[in-house]
Amino acid sequence: MNVIFTVLFAFAIGFFVKQRGLAIVGYLAVDAILFTYQTLNVLHDSWLEPDGRVDMTNGDLLGYGGMNFAIILVGVGLVILGTVVAARRASTRDKATVA
Repeated sequence: MNVIFTVLFAFAIGFFVKQRGLAIVGYLAVDAILFTYQTLNVLHDSWLEPDGRVDMTNGDLLGYGGMNFAIILVGVGLVILGTVVAARRASTRDKATVA
């Protein structure tokens, strides 16, 4: 879920929101909501044992957290890339071309 959101929307958020800090905070805010929902789904579907206890002894938790941290870093990078591309497009549009 986080991967889909990151791929589809991170660059667009950076491109359409003019202030870089606001774009990053906006991306992180929406991603935090999705991350919470995704974690609850994974917890419910994968880590709950039939007797109701949670089994995280085999390193799944560390791998899950590490992978989501990497996804967030890529998303922030895409947001920054979107702001840079938007700024460059705006600066080339402002300049007059002399023929």
